[in-house]
Amino acid sequence: MPVSNHFASEAFITHADVDWGSERLLTALLSRKGAFLDVGAHIGYYSLYVLPRVLAVYSFEPDPRVRVFLQKNVGRKPNIEIVPCAVGATQGKASFTLELAAEVSHLSAKEEKAENQIEVDVVTVDAFVASRKLTIEAIKIDAEGHDIDVIRGALAVLEQQKPLVLTEAKPDAVLFDLMHRVTYRVFAYVRNPQTRSKSFAELHPHASIPGETKMLFLIPDGLAEEIIREAARPHEPS
Repeated sequence: MPVSNHFASEAFITHADVDWGSERLLTALLSRKGAFLDVGAHIGYYSLYVLPRVLAVYSFEPDPRVRVFLQKNVGRKPNIEIVPCAVGATQGKASFTLELAAEVSHLSAKEEKAENQIEVDVVTVDAFVASRKLTIEAIKIDAEGHDIDVIRGALAVLEQQKPLVLTEAKPDAVLFDLMHRVTYRVFAYVRNPQTRSKSFAELHPHASIPGETKMLFLIPDGLAEEIIREAARPHEPS
């Protein structure tokens, strides 16, 4: 892991528990039925974590600085393909802001003007999956504020294939409306800000969240009971 990378340090310090157990739970639900899309792959943390439980991994990373480390980490794995593109709601070209801390680099907002911007290709999940004729088992999305756009560009895949989704999207009205359209439910590990204890819970529109969340699970209605059972099952620490 690159010693100058903040995320790499976090992965090391937490013993691969960066997202409060979300990575473990997601992986436990996979059964090598299809491919995994790692949107915002960064240095390949999730790509490598889930690789043993899927048929193939597609690691999307538009930041050329980070892709150097991503290539070192996953480049020799036969079932991982690095896709040097951003992912969004529509296909085309877009400006991408290269932040000093690479883990928070992002697609640029329209009003955002900076010298540290490059042009990148943008694909949608729907178009990418259709072009490759892929079966998708799960998707992880960490697009630094643009997760909802990635989801908008993946609605056909969600409706037709019903993959599991792990995302940093906010649990707001926009997300719940999109999930209602494809018959998905929203779950998350919720952390008490005082005690730091965590519990797994379903989130609902118009209901307050009793704590802090980090990653959200977007789960097809038919698989909701399975993830609830798996989250409740005792497991050994990593």
